[in-house]
Amino acid sequence: MTTPTTPTRERAPRQDRSRDTWDRVLQVGMELFAERGWQGLTITEVCRRANVSAPSIYARVDGKAGLFLAVHDRWLAQIRETERMLREEHVREGADAAEAAASVTHVILGVFDVHAPALRALIDRSAHDPELLARGGAASRRMLGALAQTLPVPTPQALNVVRTVYTEGLVRVMYGDAFLEPLGETPAAHKARVIGIARALATAA
Repeated sequence: MTTPTTPTRERAPRQDRSRDTWDRVLQVGMELFAERGWQGLTITEVCRRANVSAPSIYARVDGKAGLFLAVHDRWLAQIRETERMLREEHVREGADAAEAAASVTHVILGVFDVHAPALRALIDRSAHDPELLARGGAASRRMLGALAQTLPVPTPQALNVVRTVYTEGLVRVMYGDAFLEPLGETPAAHKARVIGIARALATAA
């Protein structure tokens, strides 16, 4: 039986050198989890790849569960930054419903695309980890709620748009481009199809 992670407060490094080392540990942790999932994220392998000692990790977090939560915090920060950059690139104030729907589609699918390996591993792990499921759900609801507010349509309709796009991105990340299309669907074709769906939902009477 899988033991859920428990919330653990990360103890911040105090010196620049320690911060650099901790950044390296978190980066390696992110890479390992994306590559190998929960089972592959071990203190031993993180130490080997990051060239650090185990006590330097235990000085910051309480074991593997604490390290994972610190890694997850770093991922959430990176995802928020990706979302911010994509919103700046695509979302325009005063856009009509169809244009706004296309814009939020670019943002949501862009986040899935940039962070696909990490999100795949995180979503898979969430089925066994209530704390991670709650954290991921809160982050997703925040993003979708903010994007829904950019659509010039009633809130229930706007939420239907962003949730539908999110589901499309989720299925593609988890199961690949051939899950619903026997011959596969290129990223461009997928985005075009989802934009069409989003526009139709946003402009429906």
